[in-house]
Order: sequence, then structure tokens, then C-alpha cells
Amino acid sequence: MKNKIEEIGYEKIDLKGLEIKPEWNIKWYNQKDGYSDGDIEDEIIGLIANREDNNYTEDVLNHFTWPTYYHLSPIRQDIVNWYPFKEGAEVLEIGCGLGAITEVLCEKCEKVTAVEMSKRRATATLLRCRQKENLEIIVGNLNDIRFEKTFDYITLIGVLEYQGSYTDGSNPYEDFLTKIKGLLKPDGKLIVAIENKFGLKYWCGAREDHTGLPFDGINQYKIGNKGVRTFSREELKNLLINSGFENTYFYYPLPDYKFPLYIYSENHLPKDTKGWAPYYVPNGSTLIADETKLYEEIIKNNVFEFFANSFLVECSVDSKELGEIELAILHSNREEQYRVGTIISKKKEVQCIPLNFASKGHLLQVYDNSLKMVGKGLNIVPLKFQGNKLEVSFMDCPSMEGLILDAYKAKETKKIEELFDTLLTQIEKGGDIETETKKNILYELEIDKEESGISYGKILKIGYVDMIPRNCFVKDGLLFWFDQEWKLENVPSKYILYRAIRLLYEEHIWIDEVFKMEELIRKYNMEACVESFYKLELMFINTVIDKNTILAKNWFGKKEIQELQINILKLLNQNYGGEGTYTTD
Repeated sequence: MKNKIEEIGYEKIDLKGLEIKPEWNIKWYNQKDGYSDGDIEDEIIGLIANREDNNYTEDVLNHFTWPTYYHLSPIRQDIVNWYPFKEGAEVLEIGCGLGAITEVLCEKCEKVTAVEMSKRRATATLLRCRQKENLEIIVGNLNDIRFEKTFDYITLIGVLEYQGSYTDGSNPYEDFLTKIKGLLKPDGKLIVAIENKFGLKYWCGAREDHTGLPFDGINQYKIGNKGVRTFSREELKNLLINSGFENTYFYYPLPDYKFPLYIYSENHLPKDTKGWAPYYVPNGSTLIADETKLYEEIIKNNVFEFFANSFLVECSVDSKELGEIELAILHSNREEQYRVGTIISKKKEVQCIPLNFASKGHLLQVYDNSLKMVGKGLNIVPLKFQGNKLEVSFMDCPSMEGLILDAYKAKETKKIEELFDTLLTQIEKGGDIETETKKNILYELEIDKEESGISYGKILKIGYVDMIPRNCFVKDGLLFWFDQEWKLENVPSKYILYRAIRLLYEEHIWIDEVFKMEELIRKYNMEACVESFYKLELMFINTVIDKNTILAKNWFGKKEIQELQINILKLLNQNYGGEGTYTTD
């Protein structure tokens, strides 16, 4: 009898010694692999086979390509990592690719059936999830497979758009969805992730994700025409309804569903663009506008839903229990042990959740920090640790950051100073003052020496570095702190104040025109401290973020305005480097 390694029949990589636990079903395989990224998939399979811990960020950077980043980045998994699958759920994943989403589904659900047309891709999923006993992988086209059961959930993550090529008939998209409907239990849910044909990045000149041509979707795919298409919000909603999915709830991942940092929803739309940045594949060489700046205008004009880059849609035939979660904020760009998320439900319940097994301990640290702050006489937003989640009470009141920004808008300089004075008082109240002058984290980390003579002010035995205005509610004149993830020992209280000021000015550039940041620095006698504080901030950030993930993502980052101007001039066919009517001045 053959063992599972022999059944896989994958000879390009030595799989000897690997224990394979999932079921492997090739009954429906027609000996033809469908969609593929090419031979790079063999390299990715090798990386997967050689790693036991499934933390691939170092491999991504050492073998850097778009497919490697796309398939192995932890951010990719966050499209479903926050989703509240019900207990004991059975899931059908259609188009599992190289297993990024499959891995998460196996962690969150009772039983997972993953379908993939490409045997090579299915092999990657099998190896990536080789310890998952609750997984069956079926190689074949869903349209050919006969199932003997129905499912609680079915996922279509980046799959629906290809059905013009893989489903026969005059209306392949509707036919495909109709077949899927028959595989759902009566109260089951379909989860669809797909690009928006009218996504803002496409109006900015980014290449269409599937054809590689700028403006191709906007031009109704008349140029590329590769049997692939995406839809507008209304087109997608009507397609789902016509296929029998009467109930829909739209989510809006930012920057998109492939690498979401935020999951907004139709009941919780974004109010600003802070916290995320766009990316472009293979590069931004065709861009003619700044997507982030345009989003600010789109949000202000209440048309975000039409221009969102992609959709995640929760659908059902009968069940109206959709949209349980209204907002998810995800941090998979951190080191593995710090990857956590925050979700807000429609019942206004707030939960901090681990995004992997390793980060559960970090949430316990957040809980412990909060309790110790109470012991110092500070108020915190009520919270409790339940299971592996941190449940935080919802407070419907303004944040300290909101009050500070209101003061900037009103140009109330005195009010601004009073609020920052209050912040510093709270920071110092949270940590005992160190009496030994030599105990200073700046000296311990050799950022500075005591001999420099710089006065860093009060040194806290414990400083909670997340005591920034954004993490504080104000109710009846009292401050209530939340989301206190980090603490440092022997840290200057003014470093935490400096951090709060710098973050505020970085995220709200306009406030510098009202009250110069340099004036605040001067008010608190921090002019000589800034260089050391900035170095400490960089060191702190570098212990938290996953540098490999950030470096990879930055490779596909947005273009500067000068480069956008050059692209516009290219469109105008002008000599942008020398003489000509148009210049970049």
C-alpha cells in the first residue's frame, strides 16, 4: 500500500521523513493544472517543506518575488483571521492556492475541505498544513466534483473572477454561484473576496490585478480580455442576489483583500486614511495620482463604498444574521509573538484577539499592564480576559486625541497646552520616579552617556509607552486608558510625551500650521533630548515590527509625487527631461 508521500507523487523536492496528516483526494483530478505562477511555485513548495513553524517572513525576504510574498506573508491570512466562524463549523474552501487561508481555516474550524485545480498548488497546501488532521484536500475543478455533504461556510477568496475561464455556459459567474448555493446548509454562509472593478487604485493608474493593464477593468476588459473580470459593488450584489443569495453584507479591506490591515464594513466606514498604505504590483510605474490623498477626498464626499479597492462579502440564502463584526484592525506586520487584532461587533463589544498561537501571551501582558495601571491610581477602560481573548468595554465618549484635535481646529493654544500637561501628569502618575540618576534606559542602551550633561527629567521605574492621546477616552472629566501593550523600565517620562507628540504630528500634518511641534518640544525643555528619544523610538519599533515583512511590503509601496508627475508627462508625450511645454516644476 502506498504511503501519502508516494500518493502525492511530487518528485522535485525530497519529502522523505515528513509526516502528512490531511486526507489527499485526487479522484477528480484531470491531469491538467489550471492557474499557476510558474516554476516559482516549486521554489515556494521547497520553502514550505523545509520549515516546521510556518513563519516564513525570513524566507520571503531571502527569496524575494511577488509570488513568494503573496503566498507566504502573514498579512495575507488576515482576510479571515478575524472572522467569527461558529463553533464546530465545516468549511469548503474553493481555490485554496498554496494554502495561506487553509492554514487559518484549519485553526478556526472543525473540518476543512479544500479544493484546488492545480495539483502542484494543492501539494503546497498539503505540506503547509501537514499537521492538520481536520483537513481534506481535493484536487480538481469544483464544477466536476460531487460532494456527499453540505457546509456551514464556503469561501471564494480571489476565485470568482476566474469563472469566465473555468465554468462553461453563457453566464459562468451566475452558474458557478448557483452550484455553490447547493453546497451550503440552509443557514450556511458564502464568503467572497474580490477586487472592485472601480477600485480607486485603478483610477490612479495601477495595473489591473489580473490582466496587468492600466484601466482595463474600467474599460470593461475590452483590451485584456483574458476570461477574467471583476465587478462594481452593485454588479456584485446583483450577481449574488440573482444566484439565490438574497442576503449580503459588504466589508471593505484596506488597502485590499490580499493584504488587509483594516476590515471596514458598510456599518463602519473609514473616517481617515491613517494606519495603512497602498502597494502596487509589479510596481507603480503607471500611476498618475496619489491614492491615499484621493481616499481622503472620497471619504469626505461619502463615496468610499463605490471606490474601495476590493470587497469581502458575507452572503446567505436564508440567514439574516450577517455583519456580526463591524470593524477589524489587524497587526500581522509585527513579530510573530505580537500579532494581535482588535474587533468591534455590531453590539459594540470590543475584543483583542491573537492572530496566532504565539501571540496569546502578549494579550496577557496587555491585561497585566492595565491592572498595574489601576494600582497606580489611573483609570482604565473595564476589561477582562475570557478564553484567549481580551474583552474591553465599549465607551461612547470622545478620545483625548479628539479633544486635542478640536483644540487645534479652534486654534486654542492654551487648551492644547493644558491637555498635554494633563497627559504628562498621567504618564508620571503611572510609574514610580527613579531616584538613582544613573538608571536611565538611554544609558543602558548606550544611546547616550551621563557625561553628556543632557537633562532628561524624571525617570520612571516603569513607563507605559502607549499612554498616547489615541488610547485614552475622556468621560466626565476623567481619563480612561486602554490598549496599553508596552512598557519600558527606567525610561524618561518625557520620552513617552515626546512619542505622543510626534505620532500626533505625523498623522495630522495640518496641526503644525496651528501650533508648531518645535514650540511644544521647547515648552517641555526637550530640545536637547529629541535626538536620543528618536533613537530610542527606532529601537523600540524595531523590536516590535517584523522587519522582513515591512521591507517586502515597502518594495511595492506608493510613488512620490515627482514620479507621478513624470508619468503624467509621459502620457502627454512631452520631453519631461529637457525642453518642452510641460515641466515638473
